[in-house]
Order: sequence, then structure tokens, then C-alpha cells
Amino acid sequence: MELIQAIKAREQAVKSRDTESVIAFYHPQVIVFDVVQPLQHYGLDAVRSRLQEWFGTLATIIDFEIRVLHAGEENNTAWCATLNHIVAQTHQAGKLDMWWRETVCYTLRAGQWIITHAHSSVPFDTSNGKASLNLQP
Repeated sequence: MELIQAIKAREQAVKSRDTESVIAFYHPQVIVFDVVQPLQHYGLDAVRSRLQEWFGTLATIIDFEIRVLHAGEENNTAWCATLNHIVAQTHQAGKLDMWWRETVCYTLRAGQWIITHAHSSVPFDTSNGKASLNLQP
């Protein structure tokens, strides 16, 4: 599967809230730096737990987009910088409309691009130390 196809397939798996389909895109020893605590998640069980927690906060996903800004590959390694966007209804806070940044590293394994490392972040306002969740590209 080509890298962009893999990214779009992961996007669709998130839209459908299919934890196991999303997990299929991750390496068993993946390291994930998410926008929420803790500082890191290591391995498929941690990523699965985090996805289940996230999906559990969402009543519905209205839209989810992974917008590729830059991607490259060499040999069996690839990397991608994206802006991710979710529009959803949450169980607690109502409507969620949020963009965040993500950098992902992949390895080619049995013809499929598998995520070995993912780093998500949101900018923060230096005047108050709070995340800037209302930014748009």
C-alpha cells in the first residue's frame, strides 16, 4: 500500500471509530507522544487503550481529516507532517472542532506502512500557558 493510501485508510478507520482497524496501522513497539497525558504511550496495548478512551468521549464523529503537508520516503522508512482536524459531538462538552499537528514515522513491513512513532501537539499561548485549540490553518 502506498503511503498516502495508508494515511487515508487510517483516516477512514478513525472516522468509523474502529479501534482494531486503527491499531492495525501501528508497529508493536510504537511510541506515541499524544496531546494528552501521559508524556508517552508505548506499544499497541497503550495505543489501543488511548483510542478506546478517546472514542469513548465522543458521541459522534462528524468529520475527521488528516491533511498531509509533507511526506517522504526512502528505502523502508517514511515520514509525514500533517494537520489533523476533528469535528465531533462529545458526551460532556458538546461540539468539538479542533486542529492539531502530527509528525509520524513509518516502516514498510510486509508491504504495509506501519507507524513506529507519532508525535501530536497543539500550540500554546505563552501569555497564559494554555493550549490554543481554536487555531485553523
